[in-house]
Amino acid sequence: MKCEKVTIEIFMDAWFNEEYELISKEDFQIVYAEYIDLAGLYKSKEFELTTYINYLKNRITVLRAVIHSQEMYFEVFNKPYIPGLEFIKDTFGYNYIWNDSEKSFSSFLKKLKNNERTKVTELRRKEFEFDKIKEAKKDGDVSKVQSRHEFIKMLNSFNKNGYRIERDKTTIEELALMIKMAQDESNEYKAKSLK
Repeated sequence: MKCEKVTIEIFMDAWFNEEYELISKEDFQIVYAEYIDLAGLYKSKEFELTTYINYLKNRITVLRAVIHSQEMYFEVFNKPYIPGLEFIKDTFGYNYIWNDSEKSFSSFLKKLKNNERTKVTELRRKEFEFDKIKEAKKDGDVSKVQSRHEFIKMLNSFNKNGYRIERDKTTIEELALMIKMAQDESNEYKAKSLK
């Protein structure tokens, strides 16, 4: 393994600044692949995106059904389905009180449709992001799973949480194992809180 010999400082210079004086480009690609594998970053990012994509798809489907059913009910009875308004409030956070105004109700449905369009756009962005990760993983591309800012924020977060990270001394292997340990602890905590 090469990542046990490369410090964070050298890694960051190669990754974000494309400086290959202290590590060759080929060795960096090996270290980067080891870092991603040890830390489980592809897996966790893929899982996070898959979960969020499914959430968005479900939300869009339910929102479309709610809008359609409210429109159909209004067409027949000239008023919204009142229990459905409570569902909309509880599920989507949009509070509406029927005041015998078709114009006001139409405006409310328009807000819901705008929310749906926003979620569809967000879904497309997340699906694109997911496809890029899958493609990079398949091609073995040294694509930036993390941006420089995300990487620095992660280092700062670890330091705040008591991990001792010195960029000129801490190796990429140590960092990757810290990330993996933090993910495992987080998953364990989530599992306990769901019980």
